[in-house]
Amino acid sequence: MSANFSHVSFKSQLKKYYTWYTGGFIVFLLALAVAEQLGMSRTWIGYWFMFATIGLYAGIGIMSRTAEVSEYYVAGRRVPAFFNGMATGADWMSAASFIGMAGTLYLSGFDGLAFVMGWTGGYCLVALFLAPYLRKFGQFTIPDFLGERYGGNIVRSIGVIAAITCSFVYVVAQIYGVGLITSRFTGLEFGVGVFVGLGGILVCSMLGGMKAVTWTQVAQYIILIIAYMTPVVWLGIKHTGSPIPQVAYGVTLQKVGDLEKKITADPKEVEVRGIFKARA
Repeated sequence: MSANFSHVSFKSQLKKYYTWYTGGFIVFLLALAVAEQLGMSRTWIGYWFMFATIGLYAGIGIMSRTAEVSEYYVAGRRVPAFFNGMATGADWMSAASFIGMAGTLYLSGFDGLAFVMGWTGGYCLVALFLAPYLRKFGQFTIPDFLGERYGGNIVRSIGVIAAITCSFVYVVAQIYGVGLITSRFTGLEFGVGVFVGLGGILVCSMLGGMKAVTWTQVAQYIILIIAYMTPVVWLGIKHTGSPIPQVAYGVTLQKVGDLEKKITADPKEVEVRGIFKARA
């Protein structure tokens, strides 16, 4: 009974903390917007935004420090599902997807959706068919699971090499994204931006492990979802009058379909298609 009460109290405290955090972040953005209108340069706004967020994440990491193995590797296995989902979503909305996927769609258009579907599909497969059973097995990492399941250090070593190889490719893209964002926001050189970003990541994760990373990711999720939804909602209201992105998307698709039919039936378009058909 007391354990259940403690868990409920823990969840209510988290909701309170992150509600205050969200409100504070919105106030901070409004303050920066007012400062910009009053003449503050965008370079200084970038410095304020970048170092304030890094300092916030570092503070969360320091407050989440722990010396317990289970807390360090799996956050004590007591993260509420809602917040765990937020942390997982922030992990997916990383620099590789936040910047890379947007760039892929911009350059490749419709064909870029194949990368988004593959990226998301693989992520869902891991979340549904690997992560739950790894947790039930009681191990912290995939190499640990392989070593316990199949026995011997050879299998464990193969798992370590595979994990490092896959992670290295991903981490390179992440670090590049960190350096790019830092240099764009603050005007620092790309190399300096990389080290500033890596320093923030080190402070966030080194002392608290997965516990610190999880609570930091929850904070990042709030910022990311605001950054995602604000322009989408604004564009929906501007072009369709609806603040709900899904409704706005449906209306926009209908308009695009009508324009395609109109262009297809246009005599000049028919003439151009006839010319290219004759050349083929």
